[in-house]
Amino acid sequence: MKRRDFLAASTSAAVCTSMTSAPRLKAQTQTGRVVRERPSWTSENIFLQGINAPVFQEVDLGELQVTGEIPPELNGIYIRNGPNPMFQPSTYAYPLEGDGMLHAVYFEEGKARYRNRWILTQGLLYEMQANRALPELRFHNYANTNIISHAGKLLALYETGLPYEISPDLETVGEWNFYDGVNQSMTAHPKFDPRTGELHFYRYSFFTEPYLVYYVANAAGKIIRTTPIDLPQPALIHDMAMSENYAIFCHCPLVFEMQQAMQTGMPFVWKPEQGARIGLIDRHNSENKPVWIEIEAFWIWHFMNAFEQDGKISVDCAYYPEMKLESTIEGMTRNQSHFRRIVIDPNTKSISQQPLDDRSVDFPTVAQSQISQPYQFGYMPHIDLSVIAEKGIPNYFPELIQYDVLKQTSQVHRFRSGCYGGEAVIVPAGAPSAPDHYVMTWVFDQTKQTSDLLILNGSDFSAAPVAQIHLPVRVPMGLHGSWVET
Repeated sequence: MKRRDFLAASTSAAVCTSMTSAPRLKAQTQTGRVVRERPSWTSENIFLQGINAPVFQEVDLGELQVTGEIPPELNGIYIRNGPNPMFQPSTYAYPLEGDGMLHAVYFEEGKARYRNRWILTQGLLYEMQANRALPELRFHNYANTNIISHAGKLLALYETGLPYEISPDLETVGEWNFYDGVNQSMTAHPKFDPRTGELHFYRYSFFTEPYLVYYVANAAGKIIRTTPIDLPQPALIHDMAMSENYAIFCHCPLVFEMQQAMQTGMPFVWKPEQGARIGLIDRHNSENKPVWIEIEAFWIWHFMNAFEQDGKISVDCAYYPEMKLESTIEGMTRNQSHFRRIVIDPNTKSISQQPLDDRSVDFPTVAQSQISQPYQFGYMPHIDLSVIAEKGIPNYFPELIQYDVLKQTSQVHRFRSGCYGGEAVIVPAGAPSAPDHYVMTWVFDQTKQTSDLLILNGSDFSAAPVAQIHLPVRVPMGLHGSWVET
């Protein structure tokens, strides 16, 4: 065992022994218990207030109260990841910081139960031993951004760093490196090929070349391709897209600058004069060099999907004309996005664009079975900038939008007054008499200070929820999640 791993294991044993169980959780209709509780704190940081404020208890809740009826064919786990600092930070750069916490609802024969757990990363274990935040550990691997299932493993992902393997009970197993196939890091937005079972992903570097490396892992989790990609300078590349024949990367002008990072703690600078480039990487022939096509400056946090038709590649995304990372409400509301399709002709190396909606949106999702293929439905929460400006706190999304990209129409599911949602997860129905698919999302009730998990009908999206699963606790606004069948 390496010395670092021994120290981490020893620290884990020590801090877990010191975390005593708290009294039973009191709830009117649920049975459950508080497994562990940490001292609470408050912050004036807008990313640590309201819907974003962390919770300080790890709980297990038994059979949950439900309005409506959980479809009996749903057997699996809905898990969502997000930043939840255990100790009060002196400075905080959301979402790059914040200890990862997983929230899971387990579905079994029409019933549901809930649990949440911090991800015990090495950085968090050291802080737990010190019983305080350690500023020298800023921007370590928080494992706080996404949670996926691949090769029989649950993997918690971060922007940089190796995945953390998590048990189905949400206990932290430790870092996982694809059987020694990845020795540095991967990003939080891999793409799963539903036809081959392959996982396509990448890492980027700010300090050493190559600044971008593309990987493919087979269905068993073994790395079968490692392709270095030359970039002229390091840049933040948060997500990738994938079509039938191409891995697609957008090299946008949000660039890394060490001097600014040391001065302000925010390492990225928007430089639109550099323009942007879209790169096409041949998925099937690693000998072919990447094709780069220049385009005006823009930014993408997340892609909806990409697919090929009539010799062209359509890339659907939440598109930002500019991206300036500022920690004020005024600054953040200037970064207005919309749903857009970018059409690439790889033969002529030309690009055309089509706005699909003018509402501010992000966190797009599509059914996993339709990744890289022509599709019909995708989902994004509406980022209501007026609500955010009124509250002075970010991440309040009062409705979820269903996009029918074939008909180029949309439907809205508006949450109840005072309730706000997040990213949607698409769940196959799996029963002949059921809708085509279900949609799940967490909803925070500002009045009750509790959260519900909604199950919506994908075939009648604006209707009342099929089921509303009530928690007597709050689930903070998070980032990305997955449905895992059991």
